[in-house]
Amino acid sequence: MKNYFDKFPDSYVESSRRMIQTPSTFARSTFYYVQEAGYLKLRESHIARRKNLESYLIVLVLSGSGTLMYDQTVYPLRKGSCFFIDCMVPYYHQSSSSDPWELIWVHFNGSSSQKYYQYFSSKSTPAFQPQAFPELQDTMEKLLDINSNSDLSTEISSSQLIVDILTLLLLDITERQTERHPGHQKMAQVRAYLDEHYTEKFSLDELSEQFFISKFHLSREFRTLYGITLNHYVIARRITLAKKLLRFSDYTLEEIAQNCGFYDASYLNRQFKKSEGISASDFRKKWIN
Repeated sequence: MKNYFDKFPDSYVESSRRMIQTPSTFARSTFYYVQEAGYLKLRESHIARRKNLESYLIVLVLSGSGTLMYDQTVYPLRKGSCFFIDCMVPYYHQSSSSDPWELIWVHFNGSSSQKYYQYFSSKSTPAFQPQAFPELQDTMEKLLDINSNSDLSTEISSSQLIVDILTLLLLDITERQTERHPGHQKMAQVRAYLDEHYTEKFSLDELSEQFFISKFHLSREFRTLYGITLNHYVIARRITLAKKLLRFSDYTLEEIAQNCGFYDASYLNRQFKKSEGISASDFRKKWIN
């Protein structure tokens, strides 16, 4: 059968692979699923335009250069670039005429794709240079290879590999954000202090004085860097310790509250239910051996 490739003249394409999938009903409702995965190496410039496509697209630039236009912004791309976009938004990507590119990509959807993308887009521009590029390329190549078949095992493996790709991307942008944040060293000191003293009573004013930073700046920077407020961070650490003591000790609720920094069983139960949906007492009953 003819190798269709966007109606490209043969002279445009040096090498190409494209795998198009039709996911099962089960895959659509349960997994991340591949809509299309491919590899392309061009001899000449080419532009691709799309909009209103229910798909998420991840592209790696293996060689060459070009541009991405997304959400009315143009991003330059070169070897080692990656972009991750929601294809409902109008976009185009175009290879350089003097330096045609080589790409590997996946169109995917399903599961919590939208939530992943919303988190990604809140932390990063669509196009960037991931430090994890070699690992991303290796995983994308595996994804392309396994989609030469179409069966349930392919759908299961594809979902796992898409998760791996998304995980690499999110870890990469998180690490870059942390490294580039001007106050990350100070916030790391604050978090280390909280990790050691979270069962103790302290106030935001005391933390502010100890680390020579205004309490408003401290609260804002901690949340920006770690995605959680100082108060919620401390409460989460206390609840985690409470879970351990509820499961593996004979302490009363009052004693557990004292050990975890909640100071009384009523406050422990209130915070526990807010976090876990059940009281500390019910948690102990459900998890007891």
